Amino acid sequence: MMITFNNVFQLDPDCICSDKSLTHRAFILASIADGVSHIDNVTFSQDVMSTVEGLRTLGATIDVERDRATVTPIVALPKGEVTIDCGNSGTTARLLAGLAVGLGVKARFIGDESLSKRPMNSLTSCLSAMGAQISQQSGCLFVCRGGKLVGRNFHNVAWSAQLKSAVILAGLFADGVTAYSEKTMSRNHTELMLSHLGASVQIGGDRANYMVSVQKSRPRCFDIDLPRDPSAVAYSVALALLTKQRYVARNVLISPTRIGFYDTLINSGADIAFTNVREAFGEQIGDIEVGPSRLTDIAQTELQAYNGIDEIPILATVAVATRGVHRLRMLKELKTKECDRCEAIKYLAEICAKECRWDNDTLIVRSDGVLPKNVYFNSFGDHRIAMCEAVLSLVVGGGSVNNAPFAVSNPCFLQMLGVRHMRFGLIGVDVSQSVSPRMMAYLALNSGVCCSYELVNLPADVSDADLIKTIEQFDGLNVTMPFKTRVAKLLHADVASVNTVGKNIAPQSTDGYGLVHPLEKHKIDFANKPLWIVGAGGASEACVTELLKYGCKMQIVNRTAEHARRLQTKYGLSQNVSHPVGVLTFVPECEFEKNILLPDSCKFVFISAYRGASGVREQAEKRNLKVVDGLEMNYSQGTKGFSLWTGTKLQDDYAGYLKFIETYDYL
Repeated sequence: MMITFNNVFQLDPDCICSDKSLTHRAFILASIADGVSHIDNVTFSQDVMSTVEGLRTLGATIDVERDRATVTPIVALPKGEVTIDCGNSGTTARLLAGLAVGLGVKARFIGDESLSKRPMNSLTSCLSAMGAQISQQSGCLFVCRGGKLVGRNFHNVAWSAQLKSAVILAGLFADGVTAYSEKTMSRNHTELMLSHLGASVQIGGDRANYMVSVQKSRPRCFDIDLPRDPSAVAYSVALALLTKQRYVARNVLISPTRIGFYDTLINSGADIAFTNVREAFGEQIGDIEVGPSRLTDIAQTELQAYNGIDEIPILATVAVATRGVHRLRMLKELKTKECDRCEAIKYLAEICAKECRWDNDTLIVRSDGVLPKNVYFNSFGDHRIAMCEAVLSLVVGGGSVNNAPFAVSNPCFLQMLGVRHMRFGLIGVDVSQSVSPRMMAYLALNSGVCCSYELVNLPADVSDADLIKTIEQFDGLNVTMPFKTRVAKLLHADVASVNTVGKNIAPQSTDGYGLVHPLEKHKIDFANKPLWIVGAGGASEACVTELLKYGCKMQIVNRTAEHARRLQTKYGLSQNVSHPVGVLTFVPECEFEKNILLPDSCKFVFISAYRGASGVREQAEKRNLKVVDGLEMNYSQGTKGFSLWTGTKLQDDYAGYLKFIETYDYL
C-alpha cells in the first residue's frame, strides 16, 4: 500500500493496539494451560494472527469475538507433519518452535521472503542441545520435532527475548532444569507471566546479570485484559512532541525492559511522565503523559537502546526533525529485522538532507530541524520504518510512504494518529509492477489529498460476488485486464469496457481521454484524419470509440486478421487506409510490431508502452516525427480518474511528474 499524507490529523488516545509481545505470549500460554482462558483487548495484527493460526494448527481451539478471544488448550496433538506459516513474524517462528518441540510435534515452519532471510541458527542450536531434532529443508525456515528433551544451561547465547522464550517454553516439557542467563536482561514477559500463572519458574539476578530457570510444569488458566503497546504509543508520542501537543495514553505496558525510548527522550528534555502506575500479571502498567517540550541533543545509552530496540527508528525520526547533534546506538540486531534498519535509518536522515555518519556502533545525526516537504519515502517493506516516515510526513504537512505495511504490527495505526484518508487502488490479475502508486502519490502530494493506493491481485476466475465485494471496499478503483468488460457488465456501465470506478461516479473508461488529451496538448492535428490502429484489444477499442467522435477514419492493423475484422465490423471502420497521418500502437514490441513500416504520410506516432522498446518508435525518432509516449497517456488517465474520485481540479504537470519519477526512480 502507498499512502500520501497532508497536514490533517488528530491523535486518538483511545485507539491504541494491545501490546504485541504480551498478546503472542498470552495466546501461547493459554494453549497449554490447565483450562479455558479468556484474553480481552486483543489487536489482531498480521503477526498476532500468524501465532493464532499456528496454535490452531498445533491443536488449540481459539474462538474470537471482536477484540475478545476464548482459548481452549491443546488436548489432542496433530498426527503427522504440520506446516506453520509464520508470515512476517519472527516471534511466531521462534516461540512456536520452542512449543512444538516441547509438545513433540513434527512441524515445518515457513515464512515470507523477509522472515526467510532472518537468522535462526541460535534458535535451532539451543533446541537441538535440549534433544530436539532440527533439520533444514529447501523452501522453509526449518523443520523441528521434539525428542526426549533434557534441561540445559544456556549462558549469553544471544541477546534475544524470542530465543530466551523459545528455550523457556521447551523447558516446560523437558526433564530436569533449563536455565538461561543474560549479561543484559532482555524482555522478560514470558517468565513473568509463567511465574504469575504458577508454573515452575525461578528468576534471579539483576538487569546486568540476569538468570531464569524453568522446570517441567503447566500454567493455570487465566483471564487477562491486555494493556496497550508502548511500541505503538511511541509514534503518537513522537508526533505529539514534534508538533508540541499535549497527549495522554492510558493503560500502557511500562515494563523497565520496554521504555528505553521514553527514558532517552526524558533525558533529552522531553516532558514525559509515567502516572497511575500499578501491577498486573507481574507487569507494570501505567499512563504516559506528554507535554510541549524543547528537546536538546539526543544521546542514547546502550541500556536504553536494549530497552527500546524496536523504537530506535522512531527515536531516529525525532532526531532527524530536532535541531542538534544526536547519537543513537545502532545495535547489530537492527541489521537482521524486516530490513537492515541501520541502513534504513541512515537513508531516512539522508533523504531529509541531514548529515549522518558512523562512529563505531553509534550513528551521529546532525540536524538543523528543518525538514523537506512532499518527500516520497521508501519503507523497504518494513512496518516500523513505514510508521516513522508517516510521522515525518505529518510533521511537515505532506509526504508519501511507498509500501506501507502498517497492519503487520499495528492495524489501527492510521486511526491512532487520527488520519482520515480516501482509499484508492488498482485491481488486476498481476498488477505488482504498476506505475500507478507512484503517479497517485504525485497527484496527491500536489493536491493536498490524503489517500492510500493499493495494488490488488485477483485470480482471473474470481467470483462475481468477490469482485463486487472488493470494489465496494474502495472509494475509487482503477480496473485493468481481464476485468474491464466484466466490471462494466456487473456495474451496468454505459460503455462496454471500464477502467475507472468509484463510490460517487459512474463507471467509465478514461482510455479515450488519456489518448486525446496529450495529442491535443502537443498540438497534433488528428481530427478527421486517416489513422492506423495497431492492436485489437480493450485499450485499442476504447481509443477507437473516442477517435470516432473526432471523425477519424481508421484501419485496424493486427497480427490476427480475425480480431481486426471483428473490430472493423463492429465500428464500421475502413479496411484500407493507405496514407495514414498517424500510427497508434497498443501492442508491446514483438516481431509483428517491429515489421510495421511507417508510410511516408505518417506525421506522428503514439506508443502505448511505458517507454518500452518499440520498432515503431525507432522509425519515428529517426524521421523526427512527433512521438507521444504511453506514460503520458497513463498520466492523463490517472489525472482524470483522480479528479473524478476527489472532486479536485488538477493542473496538467506532466513535466513535473517526469522529474518526480526520475528523482525517485530507485524506488
